Amino acid sequence: MKYTIVYWYLKILSLLRLVYIKDNKLIDLLRNEKMAEIILKTETRKTFGKQNKSLRKNGIIPINMYGLGDSISLQVNEDILYKTLKEVGYTTPLKISIGGKEETYTLVRNISIHPVTDKVIHVDFLRVDLDKPIEAQVPILLMNQEEAPGTRGGAGVVTQGVYEVTVLAKPLEIPSELTVDCSVLEDLDMYIYSKDLDLPEGAELISDEDAQIAWIQPPRVQVTEEEMAATAAITEGSEEDEEGDEETQDDASSEESEVTEEDTST
Repeated sequence: MKYTIVYWYLKILSLLRLVYIKDNKLIDLLRNEKMAEIILKTETRKTFGKQNKSLRKNGIIPINMYGLGDSISLQVNEDILYKTLKEVGYTTPLKISIGGKEETYTLVRNISIHPVTDKVIHVDFLRVDLDKPIEAQVPILLMNQEEAPGTRGGAGVVTQGVYEVTVLAKPLEIPSELTVDCSVLEDLDMYIYSKDLDLPEGAELISDEDAQIAWIQPPRVQVTEEEMAATAAITEGSEEDEEGDEETQDDASSEESEVTEEDTST
């Protein structure tokens, strides 16, 4: 009885889900869920160029917001920025407030890192229209690598060739990542291509569809000590043969010279 109730509950839930999709209400629910009202509180920035160095010393990071209008120079607390970047990455929209007033939907577009300290020194945010598709870089995550039949018995290892792809989708329909099931790789002749990715509904692949994402890489050939010794012996033998040939040629040349001298004297 208990399992019957659960079965019908899931069945009804599935039917309701289809209704929501038909009425576009499920999309609205997903939007609200993905947004989770992540708001980055910023202030207007009045420093530029080298002057921004003083901001960073005080724990303030300069940022820019552009697209769908004029570019705006802003600044934000370093700790708050780091926390926000960890939550949203490059694929989750967030709101930016300026002075606690305006709120604009944006996506992280570029993060500049200091080459020595590895600290964030600048971030660009792109304004987005939630109803218009936009290109975004989506990371690829390999799954079940150990379960790939092609790796059994040390036949090879799973190798990743592409780490992200470009997709076209509405901001709230951009996947945070795309997973690849490597358990389908049965031998060295099999590849997983970009066109094999399972994209969510509404997302379109922009990257090269024939790009190789994953395959089985055969192990490197390891030369044993015995093989190295055998190779060295062959090399030494070849050198001795060459020396013998040189001595034979020298002897032949000497004999020819002697014969020539005898003929001349005769």
